[in-house]
Amino acid sequence: MNVARYLTVRGVLRAGLLCIAVTTTSYASEAQEPTHNLRLSIRDAVSGKPVSARLEIRAADGNYYVADDALAVGGDCRMSKPGAGLLDDAASVQPFSDKTRIANPYTNSFQFYSSGTSSIHLPPGPATIKAFKGPEFKVNVTNVDIPADHTTELEIELSRWINMTKKGWYSADDHLHIARPSPAQNPEVSKMMQAEDVHVANLLQMGKVGDFAIAEQYAHGPKSYYQEGNYILAAGQENPRTHFLGHTITLGAKKTHYNSDKYLIYRLIWAETAKEGALNGFAHAIFPYGSFIAPHDGLAVVLPHNLLHFIEVLQFDRSGYDVWYDLLALGLRITPTAGTDYPCGGQVLPGHERFYTKIEGPLTYAKWLDGVRAGRTFVTTGPIVEFLVNGHDIGSDLMLDSGANVALSGSVVFDPTRDDVGFIEVIKNGNVIERVSRVQGSSKIEFSITQQVDEASWFAIRAYGVRIDELPFAKPLIFGTFEPTSLAHSAPTYVSIHNRPGIDRGARAKEVAGSFIARLNDIERVLAEDNLDYLAAKLENPTIDAVPKEILIKNRPTLLKEIEVAKDYFNALLD
Repeated sequence: MNVARYLTVRGVLRAGLLCIAVTTTSYASEAQEPTHNLRLSIRDAVSGKPVSARLEIRAADGNYYVADDALAVGGDCRMSKPGAGLLDDAASVQPFSDKTRIANPYTNSFQFYSSGTSSIHLPPGPATIKAFKGPEFKVNVTNVDIPADHTTELEIELSRWINMTKKGWYSADDHLHIARPSPAQNPEVSKMMQAEDVHVANLLQMGKVGDFAIAEQYAHGPKSYYQEGNYILAAGQENPRTHFLGHTITLGAKKTHYNSDKYLIYRLIWAETAKEGALNGFAHAIFPYGSFIAPHDGLAVVLPHNLLHFIEVLQFDRSGYDVWYDLLALGLRITPTAGTDYPCGGQVLPGHERFYTKIEGPLTYAKWLDGVRAGRTFVTTGPIVEFLVNGHDIGSDLMLDSGANVALSGSVVFDPTRDDVGFIEVIKNGNVIERVSRVQGSSKIEFSITQQVDEASWFAIRAYGVRIDELPFAKPLIFGTFEPTSLAHSAPTYVSIHNRPGIDRGARAKEVAGSFIARLNDIERVLAEDNLDYLAAKLENPTIDAVPKEILIKNRPTLLKEIEVAKDYFNALLD
């Protein structure tokens, strides 16, 4: 019996979050007017080879259809498990019910992933097919009339408007929670990432004190790497992670690192991973200071140990540059990254926020780690960044013999059918020194200026605009509906002057150091003995941190010593 499925949309309000629910209706084709088959093949316009893509098909009846052979989707936030966390609870309203359909909140439609060929049962009449493959490809919109008497064969070509791999830039998502209990999952997960044109997909095993098996990976280190052409899967970890000190990410470690007895002493884990050549960073910098998941307090404790390599500044349609700028003001060379936290927090599209890394030669995960470590990155929701200082690319380190003018040039280019970038800004030491707006409907904003440099400085560019192919009011409430949604920011290029003080000796460094000292003093107050019961009750809450009181008590003396070390470090910057 041939069974066809169609999807309808209804709005629901659950747990205080507006979301989209899915109704699946099945019917036997023998009992009703038969539906008619559509066979699709998706090919790269240049190579002619089959490519995976994300498809949206709306038929004559107004419903969205999913192919019988659609790729599986979904991930592991352990949403039904106590202790998953408030943001992860929000993800539970996102439908992954049949593991193939995508309820896309950005378009208020249903979509699916195709491996390159798909078979769909549609009713006769006009249908619209949209094919997506990340920000570098043009969206293909094809209208086709499905006849009532035979199968339709349709080939869709996907064309790039830009090819960043030819320039040595490869896109990545540093924050994906997709379980891989065995290597058998690799081909399908890879096809999913290829459909979004995510070249380096970091699959993070996630943990808490009592459970380090969320989105579990079958291996870590080189044994976890899986590569098809220029697309890599690699295991990483989001652990330790508490809302008390923030969520951490480690990429490139040779094995998992987990210490439940000393869970609140982040330095211990990072010291071990750094010995293995791994990169350590904080997630969720997009959350403002004072929010329950902000990384500021954890940063205050671990910064003195030179174990921080990157910070995740773009996520959930939001940017979070302020705390990163503070780190740069301290003279720290911290790389900006971006990640979706898929499928947590309501995110359903891997790579919706991504970052690009410059690689020399063929792509390998080791080279990619080196590129991130060197700061050769830019973060984006779609627009593409180019930035040169005296002809040197993003992430360079220049030394001048004396104060002098430097030449700054760059551009942001974008697909005007998807992004409306309003302007770009040139940044020096956290301050805007030039703004250039889009004019005459151009798809490229560019500039060329000179800037006098008399002190150690860092330069970068950033872009702001609106995603015009997305519905801002159809998103989960975690996404900012009134904030810019077309975003990009380069990593810094550093300019030093021979025999002159570094950035860390500037006035801004003293201000930032004072702020971190204030935070450390307050953490000490929170850790006071007469506040332990109150703090323990918060940390033990299974919907937030799930840190047992005995772990807090056991870690408290060491954590207080860590705070003293950190205060000495920041006080030295005040001298």
